[in-house]
Amino acid sequence: MLAQPSLIDHLTELRRRIIYILIMFAFALCGGIALVRPVLAYLQQSYSPAQPILWNAFSPFDALQLYVQTGVVIGVGACIPFILLQVWLFVKPALTLKERKSLPWLIPFAFLLFLIGLAFSWFIVFPMAVQFASSVTRSMGLVETYGAAQYIQFLLRIILPLSLAFEYPIVLIFLARLGLVTPERLRKSRKFAYVILVTVSTILTPPDFLSAFIVLIPLVILFEASFPLAKWANKKRD
Repeated sequence: MLAQPSLIDHLTELRRRIIYILIMFAFALCGGIALVRPVLAYLQQSYSPAQPILWNAFSPFDALQLYVQTGVVIGVGACIPFILLQVWLFVKPALTLKERKSLPWLIPFAFLLFLIGLAFSWFIVFPMAVQFASSVTRSMGLVETYGAAQYIQFLLRIILPLSLAFEYPIVLIFLARLGLVTPERLRKSRKFAYVILVTVSTILTPPDFLSAFIVLIPLVILFEASFPLAKWANKKRD
């Protein structure tokens, strides 16, 4: 009979996976730093090709902060599939043979959902946020002068949380496989969940109804899709 792994064994394995991720991130960061200038040039011309957005540096460290921040974001984005793989390899020994065969597809599915959330936030939500902010600025008679670092921070505050919100079905499947979530529990919490979704959509968007409503639609679709997912995951668990 094989001995059960001890806590030290789990911590050692966790440390090994973290080291792998850090090594991969170091390589990805080098590539991200190399791509900073073309990425920033693309961002400047995305919504006004004829007249690119003029960015300004308001402190001596704005350019350095922008360079490092953009490189880190690119590096992290490139590492996401590898991070998911390492998470899978860490939890794999604790799963049954049947679960090992049925769950690996979650890794590409999680990455696909992240890309869908990224595309939705970039092509739909962020342009609306910029348009709304610009309209408020013009209505107050102010001159639009963008700080480069502040513009990228505004971009990330909208895109990253919304992209991560699209990972909800993956989290749900894991919880359902553990028996912590069932379709009955989801139905009982539907009203409470809708309140949370409305709150999240309001936080992630500018303070206008249309932007919040557009973000709310995919969140509601993902929540409603959670019922068959939870039912399927529970059947697999049984």
